[in-house]
Amino acid sequence: MKKIHISLVFAISCLLFAGSAAAQTSKVGFINPQRIVSESKVGRVAQEDLARLGEEKDRRVREQLAVVQALQEQLDSGQLPLAEQQSVEKTLRVEVREYEDLVQNSNLDIQGEERRLIQFVMRQADSILQRIAQEGGFTMILTDPEIIGFVVDSMDITDRVIRELDALN
Repeated sequence: MKKIHISLVFAISCLLFAGSAAAQTSKVGFINPQRIVSESKVGRVAQEDLARLGEEKDRRVREQLAVVQALQEQLDSGQLPLAEQQSVEKTLRVEVREYEDLVQNSNLDIQGEERRLIQFVMRQADSILQRIAQEGGFTMILTDPEIIGFVVDSMDITDRVIRELDALN
């Protein structure tokens, strides 16, 4: 009987302890990194740099496309001697390959630069985010809007991070 009594006391103690541990609440916050990049001053400056890079890449692609089109027009004219036509066809194949490579590399460069842009802006916001989390008692701050179905407005601290990031710059 004494063993049952000790086991019962132990079980109740565990339940009480578990209940008090469950009563401690976690405070979860949320930021939207895309909004921070698109709405903060530093993010807008970085986006302008990215847009300039995109324009330069686009200019180079258009120039290479013009070379390809000019060669194709020469072939389509039908006025080239056979030996010259074969030479132009060979040159066209090389230029088309260069055009395709340029398009692919330009896209990869822009995507890589976009990733670096987000990382740069978020690194700048990181110290602000940590301070806000400590001041607000947040135990966790989520950053991926794709996996979150609903966020209470009071948990979204994106606007505050943007304001404080803008104040630094």
